[in-house]
Amino acid sequence: LLQVRKLCDEFNVLLIADEIATGFGRTGELFACDHANITPDILCIGKALTGGYMTMGATLTTQRLSEGISHDGGVFMHGPTFMGNPLASSVAL
Repeated sequence: LLQVRKLCDEFNVLLIADEIATGFGRTGELFACDHANITPDILCIGKALTGGYMTMGATLTTQRLSEGISHDGGVFMHGPTFMGNPLASSVAL
């Protein structure tokens, strides 16, 4: 993963990590990326956000990417399966 991060930085390519099945301690660290001490540009998380009580997904970005998307009023509509579910959002909090 560290080498992939370096290549993405070298060629200005976004690194996207799908931690939906591996995140929240399933690999011994909070996220599998933590084992390699890297930070992806986009991080997809889910399942464990609500402790398994409700379906919930989220997509996180770095500050730089977030500012680039929202600079001219843009919104990152990532469209996970369970986006905008008010009950799941309440459970996740």
